[in-house]
Amino acid sequence: MKHFCIIANKEKDPDGSYCAELEKFLTERGCSVWVSEPMVPGEDAAERFADMPEDVECTIVLGGDGTFLHASKALLGKNTAILGINLGHLGFLTSAEYRGAEAALTSVINDEFSELSMSPLDLVWGEQKIESAAMNEIVVSRNGFSRLIHLQVLVNGQIVSDYLSDGVIISTPIGSTGYSLSAGGPIVQPHAAILLITPICPHTMKARPLAVSDGDTITVRVLKGSRSIPGEAVVSADGDEIGLLDVGQEITIYKGSAAARVLRVGDVTFWDRVKSKL
Repeated sequence: MKHFCIIANKEKDPDGSYCAELEKFLTERGCSVWVSEPMVPGEDAAERFADMPEDVECTIVLGGDGTFLHASKALLGKNTAILGINLGHLGFLTSAEYRGAEAALTSVINDEFSELSMSPLDLVWGEQKIESAAMNEIVVSRNGFSRLIHLQVLVNGQIVSDYLSDGVIISTPIGSTGYSLSAGGPIVQPHAAILLITPICPHTMKARPLAVSDGDTITVRVLKGSRSIPGEAVVSADGDEIGLLDVGQEITIYKGSAAARVLRVGDVTFWDRVKSKL
């Protein structure tokens, strides 16, 4: 690969020094580089790539897992692979730490890499369909404090479980190391063909996280509880709130048809990252 884009999280690279160093490294090796305006948390990342040249083969994302997720989602319609360089805390999804960035880029220039396909979750809400709603997870959680909500989860139309809990997380394999992990869900290899259903603080000893095929359709329905209120549940996607559900309403979630191309370089495996970061 010889044609690159670089985008950084503005909070992680406030003066643009990391970006400038990698741009210099690439141009000295005969590569073309298009530097995007830095990403600002909470803003629409897609705007940053509106003018990206069509010949860009690889987009380098400087930041943590959150930056990587937002950039990956924004790049779904672009014909570019994505290489994450970690400037954040955990960096499960990125391919290299910044101290190893030059070695990682050398591998990409020499076409020495593997690719991982990363698909988002689509969401159906009544008559509305939200494509590529989340790369990590969709969460249905309680709207308010100090009370539980009653949720029913169905897989392919069949009732799997009722949860009296703080909520439920539906996550992709890459999302297994995010909120789902904190709620007691399993760690899953990024290429696994599954979706995870993880209850949040269930008020029972019997509830356990579930793994289903990534070809399955998952429905989360809000049931009446002892203290139900209007807007009983909050729906969020990758940490961003997208609306409220009343009792009797439901959302349906399934693997989307779009996919991001994620580059992996070097000898560090997913399990190496898990052991070093947890």
